[in-house]
Amino acid sequence: MATPPPDPRFRLANERTLLSWMRVALALVAAGTTAGTVVDITPVWLHALVAIAPILLGLAAALLGFARWQRVEDAMRTGAELPPDRELRHVAMAVALIAVVAGCASLIGVINH
Repeated sequence: MATPPPDPRFRLANERTLLSWMRVALALVAAGTTAGTVVDITPVWLHALVAIAPILLGLAAALLGFARWQRVEDAMRTGAELPPDRELRHVAMAVALIAVVAGCASLIGVINH
């Protein structure tokens, strides 16, 4: 007996989740680009870290979000249990780390001026 197709509401919810991941990814890329062009942070290596880290995290978020969407879509199509969401924990921890680094860089900038 064939597995019935997934309810369109669940497929659309999965798609909205993917779009949320893409918004996060785009915001991270925009933040890194802005930090790289507008913010004046010394030393140069710290400026590069504050600019590049969010861009790389944005890339990771886009790829992880797509992979998550695909696994959930496959699970719904086959009737399997939905996979656990491990990606969100990793992205949240990375964003927290970037916030700490950016905060320290800002504090260093304030102290040096």
